[in-house]
Amino acid sequence: MSKKVDEKKEIKRIKENITEVEYKKLMSFIRGNETLRENTKLNLLRTFTILFFTGLRLNEVQELKIKDIKNLLQDGNVKIDISKTSTQRKLYLTNSFQKELVKLFDFKNEDDENKIISKGSDKNKRTPINNIVFIQQVNKTIKEILGEGYSSHSFRQGLITEMGSKSINIKIISQFVGHKNVSTTMGYIKPTDEQIRETLIR
Repeated sequence: MSKKVDEKKEIKRIKENITEVEYKKLMSFIRGNETLRENTKLNLLRTFTILFFTGLRLNEVQELKIKDIKNLLQDGNVKIDISKTSTQRKLYLTNSFQKELVKLFDFKNEDDENKIISKGSDKNKRTPINNIVFIQQVNKTIKEILGEGYSSHSFRQGLITEMGSKSINIKIISQFVGHKNVSTTMGYIKPTDEQIRETLIR
């Protein structure tokens, strides 16, 4: 007699946006977490800030160097090479982004060629962290603080959704986040509960 296999359909979970509320919650939690080593804390704070303001992918943040942040603060924008798409992307500096970066980078005795996400307490001898290990650490931290629906990509989705809700031209959004095709950008726009509530008419 054959056993009937109970095939449960995998529920497609909602991918949540990280908006300013979630960003502040993450930053507050990391800053107040006494169990984290100072270097780990700094790496997470830098990562969350840059993801929130730029919509970069996590592996792209890991490619940033100290000189990129210096140039961004000095010139108000910086071009970075995106290996995934073999293209360049321009990052822009707003007043609020500048305030956050100044808190996280002092540049004293830090080599311009150092990656901004690295290990080691000696600023001159900091070495890159394994990409996969760091991605796992970041996503685990985000899920522990915000819940299962969130990941590092929620920053990118949240920024694109917020720009879309402000009726910003989709071509501008697409260029800002480094998409080659606007249809890719459209796929990222996931209205938040609050945005949906504000449009309800009944």
